[in-house]
Amino acid sequence: MNKRYIYTLCLMLSVVLCLTSCLKGADDDLDYSSYDDTAITSFTLTAVNKITTTTSSDGTETVSKTTLNSGLPIFNIDQYNHKIYNRVPLAKECDLEHVLVTITTKRNGQVGIKSLISDSVFQYIYTDSIDFSQPRVFRVFAYNGSGYRDYQVTINKKGSEENEKEWMRVADGADVPQALIQDFVLQKGDNNSFQLSKDGGITWTDEMLGEGENASLLPESSIAWVSFPYSASANTDYELLAGNCVNEGDACTVWRKIVERDAPETSKWVNIPMDDSKDYYLPKMGSLSLVYYNNNVYAIGDDDKIYKSRDGGLTWKTTNDFTLPEELGSYHIKAATNERGELYLIDLENGELWRLTDVFAAQ
Repeated sequence: MNKRYIYTLCLMLSVVLCLTSCLKGADDDLDYSSYDDTAITSFTLTAVNKITTTTSSDGTETVSKTTLNSGLPIFNIDQYNHKIYNRVPLAKECDLEHVLVTITTKRNGQVGIKSLISDSVFQYIYTDSIDFSQPRVFRVFAYNGSGYRDYQVTINKKGSEENEKEWMRVADGADVPQALIQDFVLQKGDNNSFQLSKDGGITWTDEMLGEGENASLLPESSIAWVSFPYSASANTDYELLAGNCVNEGDACTVWRKIVERDAPETSKWVNIPMDDSKDYYLPKMGSLSLVYYNNNVYAIGDDDKIYKSRDGGLTWKTTNDFTLPEELGSYHIKAATNERGELYLIDLENGELWRLTDVFAAQ
């Protein structure tokens, strides 16, 4: 690294520390010099230029520039992998070579930006435009100068090709689906009724089997459930229930029902016979999960495979739409989506949490 830039950053930190000691006020009792933790806590686009080219009837091209400073996408900060990115892309006409950003750090950490052509680190100044035509590395220094942390920042815009999906380790947070830490439990009742709990037995719903259905084919272990909009009818959901049952041999037992949301009567469950599944049945697995992701139904268990159903649970085929994380410590896992439809996975052996993320090509 260029010694001149290291010296500049150290000098900047020294000046800030001196100013702090001279300008004590309401925070006289706080010793900022002891802060040695580093983190970027907020990353916001301040201004982006949108370049528009129009062609008149006589073939004359006119190029205009509009500065966007509102309605810009929100940026996600992955504190575990030290990555910052926007899931909602900018318009393809946006100029990524001249972007203004605002960065907030934990406990007044100082920010530098790494050069595109060397290991030099320059001071970040919020009024300077930055070239984001490729991912940039920002370095945040602890207030007391004891260390630093690097973040890779990527600004995505429309028009770039999406690469394959990638699993990212994440910390526990508000977006994590509760289904990852809750178990599905089933209790058989009299005749054609049973109760289903989606939160490990805390709350229960009364369920009914269709006429002539065999309650002995209800799942007994590794129970999974999923609900998603039924494309054939508005205001209607399609539900699947699956799990292991001693009466189904090597296959999971799979049940389905169609729920009209405003209907006064309870919808009834119907078993999908093994004969209908033919050779493409869902095999028995431990810690089975059913998820509705990207408008498709997937089954994930402990056999290192992902199964996909295109016909509402009748048949299940292995798929390469995405794979499991290579770094998994075990296949004792559970999967679920959150309210935004993002797919999460937890390793039940060590508690590691993963999120499946779209990786964009560099602009």
